[in-house]
Amino acid sequence: MTTSGEHALPLHVRGAWGSRALDQSALVTMDATALLIAPATDSPERFAVPLAQLRGAERHADLLTLWLADGSRIVLTDSPHLDGLRNRLEAAVCALPAQTLSLRGFGSERSAPGSDHDQWFDALLTARRLAEESRTVETQRRAFDSARLGRHAQQTREAWAADRFEDPADRRALEAELEELAAPYSNALRQLEHAALRLRQASDDVQFATWRRWTATVQRAFRAADDVWTLSLPALADSRGAKGSFWRKLLRRSERGRA
Repeated sequence: MTTSGEHALPLHVRGAWGSRALDQSALVTMDATALLIAPATDSPERFAVPLAQLRGAERHADLLTLWLADGSRIVLTDSPHLDGLRNRLEAAVCALPAQTLSLRGFGSERSAPGSDHDQWFDALLTARRLAEESRTVETQRRAFDSARLGRHAQQTREAWAADRFEDPADRRALEAELEELAAPYSNALRQLEHAALRLRQASDDVQFATWRRWTATVQRAFRAADDVWTLSLPALADSRGAKGSFWRKLLRRSERGRA
């Protein structure tokens, strides 16, 4: 990504920005938050289009059309570098936001981080790493594949039960309890699947806006996984094993009744 003052791209710009009509030669640069457009004259005047205001960027023929949140558009043309600019815009706009900063159980001492903790969050953290390295909408969407995340969650629950019980009936009982506790995460993954489908089908003019809504479902998946981990700790740590499930369920019902 370029910064203002570096590698200014000469092109023609037309359309509108606020109350200003555009139809002129210009120099375009980027910084971390905005696309900077300056008239190709000796005038120091320039204006900034915040990246957060971009709804999408559509590349067609010899045009790059920037669709804005208010429904207006800016059309860039007369440059052989529009593909590169479109790619830099996507990388800048689609920087995955932080997912774990607001989590209460993730990594905290109270949540007893350890091998079980790391195993539970492994698939989500791997997906986040791949998405952060990518900076393209498509590869980020693929990184957070809901089916793969769901399989990992199920395999993790099965591994937890197998580590704690040799008796098949006891293993199944713990798996069933953990699956019940994991319902919020399972629901979040279903929402993520629907959001991913909408993102895959989104046209270029609304791709960035659709991506932002998709990232919100990714965040909800992280929060749900965090909640499920906290809810699962009593079952995983209870020395009574499956025999304690009745009392844990009774306690949860009592807590819900007081809420």
